[in-house]
Amino acid sequence: MDPRDTQRLIGDLAREGTIVSVDLANGTCRVQIADELTTGDIPWLSGRVGKTSVWSPPGVGEQVLVLAPEADTERAIVIGSLSSDVSPHPASDGSTLIAFEDGARILYNPESHTLDAVLPDGGKALIEAPGGIRLVGPLTVEGDIDLKGKMTATDDVVAAGKSLKGHRHTNVQAGSAISGPPQ
Repeated sequence: MDPRDTQRLIGDLAREGTIVSVDLANGTCRVQIADELTTGDIPWLSGRVGKTSVWSPPGVGEQVLVLAPEADTERAIVIGSLSSDVSPHPASDGSTLIAFEDGARILYNPESHTLDAVLPDGGKALIEAPGGIRLVGPLTVEGDIDLKGKMTATDDVVAAGKSLKGHRHTNVQAGSAISGPPQ
């Protein structure tokens, strides 16, 4: 084999390209590698597909790296994304961030020890845990709470400065009379 052919094959083994179409049903995409070369339908590499699976398809216009064994684009696979001016890195610190196209973000910052999950306007969150949910630590809720079911407190419930456990009523009378407001 001519050494120039070997160099060409090595050079064509991994190439940069841009996603031009995505087939979600089949888990494949087409990549434009050069002006004259667009791959057929090729798979993209997933972080995990087994007992644990991760589904995160690429998007049209995303810059990627394509691995083509023996420079054969029919056997190629998209092995990762590359940042670009159009799609820069979503963070520039030591945090771990997942940023979604609609503006939703999940962020963990190890310096401040904070976990943030932020949804865009109109976004909703659902947690289904038939075995229960346990929150440890102070809890602040901003907004209304609708409770379906029983609420149990081991200490006290305070509403508008009035203790459920320790408040007293004025004008208490025996019989069917109604007591005064709590103090």
